[in-house]
Amino acid sequence: MEFLVGTVLALAALALSWVALAWQKRGGTFKRIHYTAYYELLTIQRGDEAIDTLISGPISVNLEPSGERLVMPLVFELRLANTGKAPILQSDFSSPLTIRFGDLCNFMGGSMEVNRGTISEFFGENPFELGEGCLRIKPFLMNSGDEVTLSGILNGPVNDDGIEVSGRIAGVETFSRLKPKKDGIRGAMTLRSMIFERREEWPPPGRVEAQVFVTRKFLPLDDIAPGATEGHITTRLNGSPVRDMHLVAFTFECHSDASDDPGEGPITFETAASTFLDCEVELDGAELSTQRARHLVTWNGKKVTIRARRIRRDQELTVRFITEGGVEDLRVTRIPSSVTDVQMMRMEIVEDPLGRNLLDMQPAFLLFSQRAHRKFHRDMPRLKELARRSREIARRALHGD
Repeated sequence: MEFLVGTVLALAALALSWVALAWQKRGGTFKRIHYTAYYELLTIQRGDEAIDTLISGPISVNLEPSGERLVMPLVFELRLANTGKAPILQSDFSSPLTIRFGDLCNFMGGSMEVNRGTISEFFGENPFELGEGCLRIKPFLMNSGDEVTLSGILNGPVNDDGIEVSGRIAGVETFSRLKPKKDGIRGAMTLRSMIFERREEWPPPGRVEAQVFVTRKFLPLDDIAPGATEGHITTRLNGSPVRDMHLVAFTFECHSDASDDPGEGPITFETAASTFLDCEVELDGAELSTQRARHLVTWNGKKVTIRARRIRRDQELTVRFITEGGVEDLRVTRIPSSVTDVQMMRMEIVEDPLGRNLLDMQPAFLLFSQRAHRKFHRDMPRLKELARRSREIARRALHGD
């Protein structure tokens, strides 16, 4: 009998525990916090060379109004949510909530959004405190379903474990970290002829094959840290602020020796809305001195002249410009007989509407213009080769290799 009573009591206790747990998860005292964080280098170019350029090169990212140069500017976004069924009260905190970036990584500024009410209603006055490699938030009320999104600029490397959130809150055993989505910000590549209107008119390459590749130098700041373009962060070239900085790369591949055609001269490009600011010239992957480059390229703020006829068979000439503006109105004002067409490739950042996930980025070329898709099945072999060459040109233009 005693054994039976003991068994019944044990089963009752087990059932009561199960009911209590179920009650907590359905709306009792169950407390839970989830967070996810994304971060990436501000510049679209990748690798150690891009970081070295920001540290010692002519292009820099600066914090205003002090003008402080950021040696490793990162953009980040962190989302914190009460995913439990019970509110987390100020009295539940035994210490501030700590967002840790890295021992050598400093928070430089940004913006915060909440899904209910205003920032001051959510956090009160002066809720934030900067620490070494971290940002602390004073205790605040977080009701079930409340979300906080912090985005902005960091300077320096994030720890290997990424951005982490920690703190001691009554009833919360751990902060559950969600892995970021892998899609990131996407790059969309468009392709068109600068000479011909219709895809069917595009001719085979001439003696010299010409392409123009255009992309931003930096991620669009206002998508990540609203208000950052109003003066808190500047991008500079040789110390002078440059808004809407772009990379414009002209590439020329020579397929045969020069001819004696009198119409074979330089090719000229012009823009009215943008400005050419800085030039770098490579021949077969080797950077040319200023004196040698002048034999091939002359330019001013609005006009570029390239003597493509001077390159020999199997040579490749790449001319990279830093521009203010995206040269949307770029046009060919003089074309030699050796160049039959000029292909324009433009890469734009496609905004991610589900949280502006930051880059997991090698540039992904997702689409071409409608003209390029015309007669798709018939032209499949040529389009495949065109896509391969577009990716190769973009890689060389971005990374210089």
